[in-house]
Amino acid sequence: MPKLWHEGLNLSKLGPEDRVRLLRYAVDRYGSDRVLEVLGVSRITLWRLLNGKSPVDNGRLVKVLQLLTPGEFESVVGAAKKLVAAGVLREDGTVDYAAALEVLALAARDEYLKQALLKFTVENFREDLRKMLGTSLAYVAFKWETSFEEFLRERKKRRKVASEGTVAYYRSLFKRYLEDKTPSEELWST
Repeated sequence: MPKLWHEGLNLSKLGPEDRVRLLRYAVDRYGSDRVLEVLGVSRITLWRLLNGKSPVDNGRLVKVLQLLTPGEFESVVGAAKKLVAAGVLREDGTVDYAAALEVLALAARDEYLKQALLKFTVENFREDLRKMLGTSLAYVAFKWETSFEEFLRERKKRRKVASEGTVAYYRSLFKRYLEDKTPSEELWST
């Protein structure tokens, strides 16, 4: 039998307020008659559960979670509490590295997770990634050299630069905007 999405959650990590919010969401989404049917309780008991007069115990919470999707669960309790309930974060907010590394290991088998992880890494750790890969351009500086002028005049594949005036114009632009500068995101955006 396939495992249900909520079976991996540690329900003891969800406080009374979260439990009531999940129950209230289920009632708003599916109606009280459907929730009464799923929970197998009376209207008065449901009222007591919704108003915090009776606790939403684990048994009833599991029945409520069967009505919800993982996305709905996260939208009600929040991403941080979802991660606490899943065991990735501890209650004090520190990361359980063993669990986090297991999630990262899943990227080897899940193409969507791999792409999301790569996109996040590039967007948030671009410079760190370049350094790790040894492609840092921090020690490169642009210099105009006569060999580049020769290239423009003689070895350039398409239209060679024949005019000395054009070479002088290119040289002045280079010296004004690029000479002795290092490649960087800021330089390319100006």
